[in-house]
Amino acid sequence: MAHVQAPVSLEHPLVEHLLTLMDRKHHWAYPALTRAGLSRQQLLVHFRHEYLVYVRDFPVLLARALGNVPPIDEVRRALAENLYEEQTGGLSKTGPHPALFLKMMRGLGYEASEFAEDGQPLHPAALEYRAFLQRESTSLPWQAAVALLTIFLEGSANERAELAGTYVRRKGDALTLQHPLVQFYGCPPEAMVLTRAHALVEGDHRSDAWSMVLSNTVPGSKVEARVHAVCAEALTLWMRYRDGVAERMGLART
Repeated sequence: MAHVQAPVSLEHPLVEHLLTLMDRKHHWAYPALTRAGLSRQQLLVHFRHEYLVYVRDFPVLLARALGNVPPIDEVRRALAENLYEEQTGGLSKTGPHPALFLKMMRGLGYEASEFAEDGQPLHPAALEYRAFLQRESTSLPWQAAVALLTIFLEGSANERAELAGTYVRRKGDALTLQHPLVQFYGCPPEAMVLTRAHALVEGDHRSDAWSMVLSNTVPGSKVEARVHAVCAEALTLWMRYRDGVAERMGLART
């Protein structure tokens, strides 16, 4: 798999700003998804929001951001590679990631029709977050759009540990057999192709994400300020979104 370039120094001042945000990308309701106890309807509420808010259209969001990137070959190649994997599964030799998501849902016993846009309305906070992602994916500077999609949206609270090399993603059977959907909710391991695909390619995508942004952002510039502002707003809206989904699931903060 191609990489943008040699690793960028993590001494760039933007790194700590973004990692501080990513450290906070952990919602209080998340532990409920990692153990038994949720009803079929609660799971559907969660996964239906995930699918319609960003999973279904993530390849399109990447394409929109790519369309604003100037002729910087390394960045265009990395984004195109990410887009290719998301829309086709060509790098992981699997399939389109939105389709793999629905395959996982079928493993849980849900029909694709239950994830249609014309079903139960999404929580207003979810609609707000989705509109933000759609709007900012086409906005300038392109560095902010790319950071939003590839660092914030694709990243997690493990970002700091992953960059430090102290967090290693599980792969293959070690990943699928221990996944909560398999352990607690009866999803067949063979339906978990999406998690396998993510494990195969996401490590390289994390490296590319940071390289694309840091290599093309001058410390102290307006671009740097905009990158941080967009990702900070994303965190605020994401928290509201997750609060809204937890509300719809009937989860209470303890």
